Amino acid sequence: MIRPWLAVLAGCGALFFQAITLAAPPAAATPAPASSPLQKAKDALAKGDVEGALKLLRPEAEKGNAEAANAVGELQMAGRGVKVAPLEAMKWFQKAADAGNKAGQFNLARLLFIGAEGLPKDEEKANFLLRTSAEAGYAPAQAQLGTVVETAANRTEDKAQVAEAREWYEKAAAQDQPDALLAMSRFYDFGIGGLEASPPKAFDFCFRAAKAGSIVAMNEMGVRYQKGAGVRQDNVAAIGWFTLGAQHGQPAALVNLGNCYENGNGVRQDFDQAGRNYSAAARQNFAPAEFLLGEMIEKGKGTEVNLAHAYVLYTRAAAQKNEEAAKRAEAIKAKLTPAQLEAAAKLLKTGTVP
Repeated sequence: MIRPWLAVLAGCGALFFQAITLAAPPAAATPAPASSPLQKAKDALAKGDVEGALKLLRPEAEKGNAEAANAVGELQMAGRGVKVAPLEAMKWFQKAADAGNKAGQFNLARLLFIGAEGLPKDEEKANFLLRTSAEAGYAPAQAQLGTVVETAANRTEDKAQVAEAREWYEKAAAQDQPDALLAMSRFYDFGIGGLEASPPKAFDFCFRAAKAGSIVAMNEMGVRYQKGAGVRQDNVAAIGWFTLGAQHGQPAALVNLGNCYENGNGVRQDFDQAGRNYSAAARQNFAPAEFLLGEMIEKGKGTEVNLAHAYVLYTRAAAQKNEEAAKRAEAIKAKLTPAQLEAAAKLLKTGTVP
């Protein structure tokens, strides 16, 4: 598996395209000496000194070090103490890509797919770079190419394209790329891409994805244990996986864990814990959490009844096409005083979760 070069950023949350992937040398490459600029840059990042890392990396990138050039581009997109600068990042990604750096090709492709202010989308070039990186064996590019091909196949219902997507996922999964492992889990769930449905195999791929760091897979592991999908049903194990996902702030895991606490499923019933988990997910504007937290507040589960706060939460969920939330918000609205409606309007305007 190709490991991120500056691995200290791997757990820093939503950075460049939600999952930063800094340049990685080939597996057989000699590690950077402890006194080298690249190693010093890693050390600076470990201390949270992004500016210091950039000062060390830029001269190396200017000298033609493709690994450093890609790393500079990624840090320019990271938004950690430095201004996000897509045009500047593109310049460095291009340098890395021109030198044949697989990570640089991948990152430049992603930037061209989404575009930015002053940087128009260029899907043709993005697809070329993505395929080039994938064909060179870069696992993140293989996983992304699988997604691109599968998306196109879903539009045209082309079974051959679905099979091609599966092949790219398989290549990336062989390198333990978490998104590809999760995709393979889904393919075995539904028996697509020329595969026969196999809940046990789907479970195994999901487990591997979770072990590889996919917080989405951590939540899905909980769901699989809860439902007994491909594994013996085990509510306690489900709680463990939901908790792990929740510790990473995964909104679906927070809701599932909250629901377990609310209903005493695999854990002792605890409305306070349920509300805390729902609230954490609601602060991420996750509609299911907003609805469930609103319901608890409306019914006074573990808290005093507060119709105005329930109205705010239902309204937030309704804005995301939750029809039941819209009905409940409308029903509560008729019971609120003008002062309560004014206070609720302020909360909605500021985006504050009650």
